[in-house]
Amino acid sequence: MRKEFLGLICGCSMVPGFLYAQSEHPNIVIVVADDLGWGDVGFHGSEIKTPCLDALAEEGVVLDRFYTAPVSSPTRAGLLTGRYPNRFGIRTAVIPPWREDGLDENEETLADLLEHNGYKNRAIIGKWHLGHTQKVHYPLNRGFSHFYGHLNGAIDYFNHTREGKLDWHNGWETCYDEGYSTELITKEAIKCIDTYKKEGPFLLYVAYNAPHTPLQAQDKDIQLYCDNFESLPKVEQKRITYRAMVSCMDRGVGAIVETLKEKGIMDNTLFIFFSDNGPAKQVPGASSGELRGGKFKEWDGGVRVPAVVYWKKAESNYKNLSSQVTGFVDIVPTVKEIIGDRNIPKRAYDGISILPVLKGDTKCIDRDFYLGCGAVVNKDYKFIKKDGNPKLNLTEDFLVDYKTDPYERKNASVNNEQIVKRLYQITEKYDTITPSVPEVPYDKGQKGFKAPKEWKVIR
Repeated sequence: MRKEFLGLICGCSMVPGFLYAQSEHPNIVIVVADDLGWGDVGFHGSEIKTPCLDALAEEGVVLDRFYTAPVSSPTRAGLLTGRYPNRFGIRTAVIPPWREDGLDENEETLADLLEHNGYKNRAIIGKWHLGHTQKVHYPLNRGFSHFYGHLNGAIDYFNHTREGKLDWHNGWETCYDEGYSTELITKEAIKCIDTYKKEGPFLLYVAYNAPHTPLQAQDKDIQLYCDNFESLPKVEQKRITYRAMVSCMDRGVGAIVETLKEKGIMDNTLFIFFSDNGPAKQVPGASSGELRGGKFKEWDGGVRVPAVVYWKKAESNYKNLSSQVTGFVDIVPTVKEIIGDRNIPKRAYDGISILPVLKGDTKCIDRDFYLGCGAVVNKDYKFIKKDGNPKLNLTEDFLVDYKTDPYERKNASVNNEQIVKRLYQITEKYDTITPSVPEVPYDKGQKGFKAPKEWKVIR
């Protein structure tokens, strides 16, 4: 089965490149999973069937040290801006249905950047989660030329509702397409590729809501794992449902890759896949693998996620790239350098371009990567302040020495006082940032909230 799949997608790559007229700029395809754990993919040893992602990992490279924020909205904000999300008030929580804030309208997005560099088509397909009550926060006002999907998180996979109201959109309008949301997202992504392929390089940001709760799967995907589902204990049903959801998303990723190959444009595409954060530990079947912790926490299980990159021009340098400390805020500055944009950004990036590693000009870029809430990581160490994130329940500052303790079990602070001091100062620098837009408490506005009809944005 595995060999047949690899043969299929490799065969598709034989389509002549002249079928696609394009500039030197690559297509940018970013695929983001929702709450997918480190231990939920085959290339990390999972029993969950992910043959398409496994094949992509073989053709490209697994980014072993790719970091995100420990929760959804902050990761999506940093991905699109290249900046740490606490700079604009999206740090410790997602944007829930009852809040009216969103991504600061003064932040320049990846879509804005690409629009200024001749990318006519810039689509977001799937989950937005960066503001849903005001037009200023809407994807079509944030640099994207096309939006298909949902504004909130945690929608129903079959009827596409949140808080009992339909949350499915095509552009500015409510969309009544029927079907399982993961498959609708894949279908629209493929449609976009087919439309955009003759119109120059494009941005395709595919944000699956899978495998985030609610746990809902199609029968055909459940049957990949069992044929007596109804007779199983409830917890086992949930575990299998989760696996089925992941496999459906995996199939979608494979369909997108296959389409790019069929159109002869995969080799001029920077393709990145990663999860927005680690798994929700209370969900049966979700796994951080051997990593400590999960969603909401800065242990590796919450912020070090399964990630793969494919870019034909970087093929010979994949070995170096795999161990590079990189993450969500590096995507914008990396893309900016790849397309040759030398303009100074309106607001300075926190991320860095990893193009020198992609090109093989350097084996490793030493850097300190801020994870938020008093945590910072580099190639050798991670430091977490005891009072950074209350969910960690730390009674003292914690230093991880990855050389001797790759799974973060022991505090290495003793005898490493200078390292602790330096990393503490870095966390203080970022923890004390005054955001351009104040962070709003998660539950503000929740009491008495009623969802708007069809989640229509009217203001």
